[in-house]
Amino acid sequence: MDNYLTSRERILRTIRGEPTDCVAVAPYMYDVAVVAAGVSLLDFYTDAEVMSNAQLTLHELVDQDVICVGADNFYIAEGFGCQTAHEERELPALVKPAFDSLQDVFAAVPLDPLTDGRMPLMLDAIRKVRAAVGDRVAIRSPGTGPFALASYFIGSQEWLCEIGMIEAGLDTKNEAAVHHALDVVAETLIRFGKACSDAGADIIHCGDSLASCDMISPRTYQRFAFPYERRVFQAWKDHGITGSVLHICGNSTKVLEQYADTGADLIEVDNMVDLSVAREKIGHRVTLMGNVHTVNDLLDGTPESVRAASQRCIQQAGGGRRFILGSGCIVPRHTSLENLRAMVRVARESQVESV
Repeated sequence: MDNYLTSRERILRTIRGEPTDCVAVAPYMYDVAVVAAGVSLLDFYTDAEVMSNAQLTLHELVDQDVICVGADNFYIAEGFGCQTAHEERELPALVKPAFDSLQDVFAAVPLDPLTDGRMPLMLDAIRKVRAAVGDRVAIRSPGTGPFALASYFIGSQEWLCEIGMIEAGLDTKNEAAVHHALDVVAETLIRFGKACSDAGADIIHCGDSLASCDMISPRTYQRFAFPYERRVFQAWKDHGITGSVLHICGNSTKVLEQYADTGADLIEVDNMVDLSVAREKIGHRVTLMGNVHTVNDLLDGTPESVRAASQRCIQQAGGGRRFILGSGCIVPRHTSLENLRAMVRVARESQVESV
C-alpha cells in the first residue's frame, strides 16, 4: 500500500487480516523497560508513573509496534489475599496462597479492577501510555488466565495435584470448589479486560501458561481451562474487544485447534511450536504471534542470529499476512536492545505477501 501506516494501524489491520505496509512486530516485553530506562524494578511494578515512563523510553529505543503494560503474575491475586514478596531486584513472588484449602475458596468473590490488588496501577499505566502515544502505537494489557489465576488460591503445585486427582477419578470431593474458583477468577478477568480496553488497550491479554500441555494433558485442558478461557473471550468480544490474545507457553501443537476455539483473536505461540504447522492448523481462523526464541536468540544471540530467526518466523508464518512477529514468551530483562532493534528492522523490511 502507498501510505505508511502507524504502528497501531498496522497491528489492527493485521488482526483483521487486512493489507499492511510491512510485517507487524511486537516482542512481548515488560521489565526489559527497567534496564532500558535505568529505573528501580520495585518502583516499576508499584508505581504507574514509573512503569509507563519506562515503557515509553523502551519504545523510543526499539520502535516496536506494541507497548506492553505489565510486570508480573500477581497483581490480581493480591486482591484475593495472596501474600507476595516485593523486593528491590526481583519481581513479586508468591509467599502465601489466598486460602489454606480448596474448601475455603467458596468464600471468594469476583474482584473490582478499579480498587483491588494492583489492577488500578495497571489501568493507570495504560491510560498514561495512551495519553503519551495517542493513536500512533498499539497497547497490550497485562492479563492472567483463569486456570493460572485460580491456582494461586491454594498454590500452583497443590492446585495441579487436586486437578490430577479429580481427573484420575481418585478424589472428586473438591471438584465443586475447583469450578467455583474458576468461576470467580473468570468473572474477575472479564471485568479487568473490559477495564483495560476502556483505559485504552488494543490487545487484551489472557496468559494461562499453567494450562500448558507441558503441565497438563489436552484432556485436562479441555475440561478445566478451555471452558473458562472461552467464557472470558466471549465476554470481551461482547464488550467490543477485537484484539484479545491467548498466550500459553510450551508445545501447544496438540491443542492449537482448541486455542482457536476459545474465540481469541490472536494466538501467541511459543518457540516450541512450528509456525508453519500453526499456520496450517489455525492460521485461517486467527492471527498468529511469535515466536523468536527468547533465550537462544534474543538474550544470548546476536543481531545477525536474531535477524535470521525473525526471517525464518516470517517465512514459516506464510509471509506475514495475519501474522505478528513476536517473541515466543516474555523477553528476558537483560536482552540487548540491539537484538530487539534487529528484530524490528526485519519486520520493517519485510513486505506482506498477498493471499
